[in-house]
Amino acid sequence: MIIAVFAITKNGIDLATKVSRHLQQAGHQVRMFRPARFPGEGEPFTGPVSRVVAEEFYRCQGLVFIMALGIVVRLLAPLIRDKRSDPAVVVMDERGQFVISTLSGHLGGANELAQQLAGALQAVPVITTATDVHGLPAVDVLARKYALTMEPFTAVKQVNAALVNGETVTLCSERPLPLTQTPGLRLIPWEDLPATRPRGWLVVITNRVMSLPHEKTLFLRPRNLVAGIGCRKEIAPERVRRALLHALDLARRSPASLRALATVDLRAKERGLQLVAREVGVPLFSFTREQIRSIFAQKPNLHHSSFVQGKIGVGGVCEPVALLAAAPQAKLILPKTSWEGVTVALAEESYGWWERDREV
Repeated sequence: MIIAVFAITKNGIDLATKVSRHLQQAGHQVRMFRPARFPGEGEPFTGPVSRVVAEEFYRCQGLVFIMALGIVVRLLAPLIRDKRSDPAVVVMDERGQFVISTLSGHLGGANELAQQLAGALQAVPVITTATDVHGLPAVDVLARKYALTMEPFTAVKQVNAALVNGETVTLCSERPLPLTQTPGLRLIPWEDLPATRPRGWLVVITNRVMSLPHEKTLFLRPRNLVAGIGCRKEIAPERVRRALLHALDLARRSPASLRALATVDLRAKERGLQLVAREVGVPLFSFTREQIRSIFAQKPNLHHSSFVQGKIGVGGVCEPVALLAAAPQAKLILPKTSWEGVTVALAEESYGWWERDREV
């Protein structure tokens, strides 16, 4: 986690130094800022602190302020955009008595950061999110822990509100997760999902596009799909986009579960591929023809094209690169499919995807 620590007084600088050292020891990348007129560790700044805060707000995953909460609120007010992207913000008083989770408590990890700092500095953590106050499992904390995308995001607030208000939320996961049933959270096995008719909210962890007869449904999408793509030179992004969506539709999988796109190195700089990768928010990996040949040697059942072999020296692109970019246990859930001159194959990482994403 990249964290910026701010102090604006002499006493605050001393505490900020302790905080910075602890965070560094915990494995975070830390930059400490202090006014240039005061000596001490950290990077000196001149002019208003608001300028430095504005720069770091969009660069960092976490911000720690050693100053009055009211000052911090005024500094952050013009910068706040969306709880899905805003950094974690924690505020401490100069004596180090309290550590206040101020912004992005769940998704950004401010609650966890506040608790860590409080434990290290023998301070009191101040956590005000309702689910934490009542000791209830928040669905956005679950999503953050296992790198799940929430769909639709607007339902998250309603699910958490249901938990806080004593309503039962039913959760079903396609893959086994180390979850514990608690008051208000009912866990059901995957095979029971089709017959489930819960009264309240239903939370489903899967990458599948499903038609469920339940209006109050929140899907949590694991990012465990890799799309291998083959195309011609100067391919238009619209054609790549349509081909990708067509493939996902054929496989009945959600675009929110895409983790990466992959192609041959000859097409790695194609603007159409790069634009679509940026649009869906995933990296674009590329592989050499030697790497592709090695996959064909291991998996002789992959689709082989004499035409492609004659053009670029390998018998295909989309299937082998999808497997190369995915985890070793991945399987092709959609073989080569063509749409408007673009070929797409989908690989699914079936086991251990949550462990991998937590380690990243």
